[in-house]
Amino acid sequence: MNEHPEWTQAANSLLEDSTHHLDAATLSRLNRARQNALTQRRTPARWIVPAGLASACALLLAVAVWHGRAPPMPTDAAAIDLPVSASEALTDDDELYEDLDFYAWLDAQNPEPQG
Repeated sequence: MNEHPEWTQAANSLLEDSTHHLDAATLSRLNRARQNALTQRRTPARWIVPAGLASACALLLAVAVWHGRAPPMPTDAAAIDLPVSASEALTDDDELYEDLDFYAWLDAQNPEPQG
């Protein structure tokens, strides 16, 4: 069973036939171009290494400044500043117990929970 469709086989054979019929001058020119491309080494630009080093230093400096500016966390619960209403709600349990009659009445109104 053939893996490639018919049109790719036709294109491949056409390409190979065209390379067999090249004249010597064209083959020589193609060979020289290939050899030239293989011998040339692409050297990286001279500014890449210093730019990478400068970027790494800038990133390190930014992280150090950001980490140094983080606010200290309080060690005890008394140091946390809560709004007045929130701190009163946390310390005043009497209001919660005053509403127990209301919650009992509400529960009696709807004996079968839906859900």
